[in-house]
Amino acid sequence: MWLNDEIIPGKSLGGVCLDEKVDLVVERFSPHYDVKVGDGVVKFDDDLIILGYDKNRLIYSVMCGVGYSHRFSGKLWAGMTVAEVIENSRTQVAWGGCVIVDGINGIGLPLPSGLDDFEVLTDFLEFDYVFPSLSVFRL
Repeated sequence: MWLNDEIIPGKSLGGVCLDEKVDLVVERFSPHYDVKVGDGVVKFDDDLIILGYDKNRLIYSVMCGVGYSHRFSGKLWAGMTVAEVIENSRTQVAWGGCVIVDGINGIGLPLPSGLDDFEVLTDFLEFDYVFPSLSVFRL
């Protein structure tokens, strides 16, 4: 099975569903992608797709890197700049280490380490800062 272009906040990204058993996903995708399994993390083709899983081996987050070319509703994608985030959304808030736009829960742009709160996105990040990944996570 190949990754698909579907991104559903709080549910799935690329055909990988949250709360799915990580071992089943690895089995399904390993014939088509270089899959590396680590402690709590699985990577497809380096950083194309990154899965986070818990001690029960259930997936709690699916992230895509800049090599994943699909977008969510034309407003969120891996590799977008702060300027593009501002241009493509009405509101931006920090929640759980991510930038959440327009109140859409379950999807966001992970913030750099140590930056988990802001009043205005440009308080700490320049307009040309690139968000290297997009994350779909449990609500």
